[in-house]
Amino acid sequence: MTPDIPILAEELVVLIRERLLETPPAFHPESDLYELGLDSMAIMQLLLLIEEKYGVLLPDADLTKENFHTPLALAHLIHRCSVST
Repeated sequence: MTPDIPILAEELVVLIRERLLETPPAFHPESDLYELGLDSMAIMQLLLLIEEKYGVLLPDADLTKENFHTPLALAHLIHRCSVST
């Protein structure tokens, strides 16, 4: 079962910090991932990490810049996709 959105957003902050991007100490759920260096390669890595951790495949139609803008936006997407499966 996928955690609630605030918990999921915090988990994504930790996942991104530990396994994907170098982040500043103030990195939080509403931080701009593109400003921190999220690019197409990092998005692909992040998709794999999400699938591994949460067992959720995100539909291609939802792989938008808006949905990957912040950990919180991504948490909303993961939660929505996990509830609909």
